[in-house]
Amino acid sequence: MKKLQLIILLLACTKMSMGQLLLTGNIKGSVKGDSVEVNLSYDGNYWAKNSVYLKTDVAGKFHTAYPYHTPKFIMLIYKSAKQYLLLSPGRPLYVSINNSASPIFAFAGKAKPENDLIQKLNLEVTELPFVKELKVKNSYATWPVDSVVQYKVPAIMHSLDSTQKLVNQSNLPASTKKIIATEVRYEYADAVSVNVGSWLNNRKNRANFNLHFIDTVLKKFGLPTKNELDGSLYANLYLNEYFRFKSWKGIYTYNANPDKVKANEILKASTGIDYDDLLNEIKKDGNEEYAFTTRITAAAPQYAWEKQLTNLMFNFCMSSQLQSADKLLYFIKGNLTNEQYIAAAEKMFIPLKKERDQYAHNLNIRIRPDYKSISSLKELMAPYKGKVVLVDMWYTQCPPCIAELAYDQPLKARFKDKDVIFLNIALEEDKDDEIWRDFILINNIPAEHVRRTRNQMGPLWNELGVIDSQQKYPTYIIFDREGKVAVKDASRPSEREALYSQIENVLNK
Repeated sequence: MKKLQLIILLLACTKMSMGQLLLTGNIKGSVKGDSVEVNLSYDGNYWAKNSVYLKTDVAGKFHTAYPYHTPKFIMLIYKSAKQYLLLSPGRPLYVSINNSASPIFAFAGKAKPENDLIQKLNLEVTELPFVKELKVKNSYATWPVDSVVQYKVPAIMHSLDSTQKLVNQSNLPASTKKIIATEVRYEYADAVSVNVGSWLNNRKNRANFNLHFIDTVLKKFGLPTKNELDGSLYANLYLNEYFRFKSWKGIYTYNANPDKVKANEILKASTGIDYDDLLNEIKKDGNEEYAFTTRITAAAPQYAWEKQLTNLMFNFCMSSQLQSADKLLYFIKGNLTNEQYIAAAEKMFIPLKKERDQYAHNLNIRIRPDYKSISSLKELMAPYKGKVVLVDMWYTQCPPCIAELAYDQPLKARFKDKDVIFLNIALEEDKDDEIWRDFILINNIPAEHVRRTRNQMGPLWNELGVIDSQQKYPTYIIFDREGKVAVKDASRPSEREALYSQIENVLNK
């Protein structure tokens, strides 16, 4: 009977899914309040802010649909387990989740074959074998750039060819094979660019990195097509590295040429960047990503530059950089030709501004009126005598700081109506005061808020007894009821019970 019900459900799903991407499933042993996280990214990166949480019904079932007419990769997350999925029109997918099984995700429906293959390929794994090797003692990370290019890169490309051969030999429609093979190709391209590149791009290797490694990567992987960028997550991650490499190569070549007039002509011809104009923009705005991306017009075809700009727009919106997003949207409207990209950028920006306005009058968000005059740790902690204080040292453009915001609500719910104060101390310069205030409101961060400039933050770290080599963001510090440091390097909110226990121990003393 259960098998018949599943067949009927799958038939119904097939009919519904012809004009959309359909995902249904169930969680074995689901409890009340259970949910699965679904993340559909625009720029290839995982942003918790962009996730949707599908609550299960009494039978443990969940479902969602996307109004797209082209295939899309998504990330499905349950507890700590992640699974890359491919959803396609007319190919519904049913996912069974069993936390006690291995693997915990099992598939049914028309999209079962491709997702079985994707599961076998481990596309959600962030470290490919050649990346893991970098961390082994005496690995190829110690080799000169030329040796890596001559010996290791061919081995990496051989591994890529073997993986793509596995895809091409599968019993899947040719169009589906192409989609998965593209994702695998740019997974490798991104890993080589980011991970191998970061090891090789040091002062000793700078010349060869510029002339040999960058050229090798760009030649081996090329530039994704527009269709690939519209459908592949890893292609968009690699696109960012492609533009980064083009920028680095141009700047390195400029710096190496003693004839700066000639060097600037070469730089402008290869990238579209005027060196002095770039420096002035960075000095004025302080945002290197904006300056480089808006000016590197000659490094790639128009479609790639426009996609990179909208990817940056998504990044600004997901990381709550309202002013940067506002400025970039104005640039996009005036310089892009692709109406779909312009519309996507406008759509990204709307909720960002709404979030800022929505929480503008939240009384639980309090910016200390005296924050500019505070000159010592004693003054900072004075209002909170008799309370336990959790201090969060952070700044608005810190990715790990932003990632921890996803765990802010359960932390504060745990200590609601208890003698705990949450004090956020942000490293932001005076010129970024509005950026800081908007970020707090957009992300709805109920806490006491203080801002310190770089010159002010140094003495504060010293008072806290944190030496230079141990200063990092975010850092969490717990103060006792007397205003003294109780836990100098507390656990992060994402570590949940570890931090909760530390706070409770101080509360109970």
